[in-house]
Amino acid sequence: MKRAPGALVVGLPPGIVDAWCVPLRSPDVAHERLTAPLLDEERAHAERLRGGGEAWAAAHGALRWVLAHYVGRPAEALRFVRTPLGKPRLASGGPPHFNLSWREDLALIAVASDREVGVDLERERGDTAIESLARDFLSALEAATIRQAEPARRRAAFFAAWTRHEARRKLHGLALEDPLPELDPGSLVVVRALTVPAGYAAAIAAEGSTWRVRIRDLDEAL
Repeated sequence: MKRAPGALVVGLPPGIVDAWCVPLRSPDVAHERLTAPLLDEERAHAERLRGGGEAWAAAHGALRWVLAHYVGRPAEALRFVRTPLGKPRLASGGPPHFNLSWREDLALIAVASDREVGVDLERERGDTAIESLARDFLSALEAATIRQAEPARRRAAFFAAWTRHEARRKLHGLALEDPLPELDPGSLVVVRALTVPAGYAAAIAAEGSTWRVRIRDLDEAL
């Protein structure tokens, strides 16, 4: 994969997908520190959100810090564009490829230098309508597996399947209602579960099969 002129990916070799798990309300990292690189329009967007503005701001501030770590530019200097399907990219046009997911107090960022990635993070809420969601959006096999799971494991089985499903969608930049594309015979997308704090479920998707996940800590980028 060719890099755009001037695009650099520092410390991220081919075949590695970095996963950054970021607490959004941490006593070790102040909210002001996380959100410091946000642009005025991003702050205005966060202020318009009802109930989730602080988490949105912290997650997107963390994304700026993480990407700046790879491209060697100030976090506040980064600019983004969107693909026709709405997936964010760096305006430089080159790598790294990245994806962000956040829920309540936690964000997850996936970054790769040589392949598209998608990531999904979900809070394992007790009021989620798992049966109807599985029926309407997951495959028949996944829905049946969830129904047949022991009651004590049914919710965990649903969120494991749901995050895999959504990570693959987000790799392509698809909305929930969009059908997954038919892959070329030579193409492959592998989805793997990620270990995250209790009460959450997560999965990461990446093109190809010869890649591994490397866990990173936000302290490395701040």
